[in-house]
Amino acid sequence: MWRFSLILLVAITAAVVVSADRRLPKFNFRPKPSRFRYDVNVGAGGRNLRNFEGGAEVRGEYDVYRAQNGAKVVVGGGVSQDVLRQQGKTYKGKPDANVGVGVEIPIGK
Repeated sequence: MWRFSLILLVAITAAVVVSADRRLPKFNFRPKPSRFRYDVNVGAGGRNLRNFEGGAEVRGEYDVYRAQNGAKVVVGGGVSQDVLRQQGKTYKGKPDANVGVGVEIPIGK
């Protein structure tokens, strides 16, 4: 009985090793890209508290439709604001807002 168990164990081990060598497992660890993207930009510069400038912008995009070939329809929008101080007097720009619709078509894939 001991000899039969050993032979059976060797046979099962050989079968597992041979079947494992034939095909490697395929793992897909790349998640799908997000449908929503955003971007925040802030910039400033100047010499002192009497002379400086600055601005900020926030943008967002959302994929409304995605095709199998990589084409997509994107809706986006953003807002921005600027400020300037020169010789102690402050000037603020009007807030700027924008929206848009775009179509992205991959070429050469």
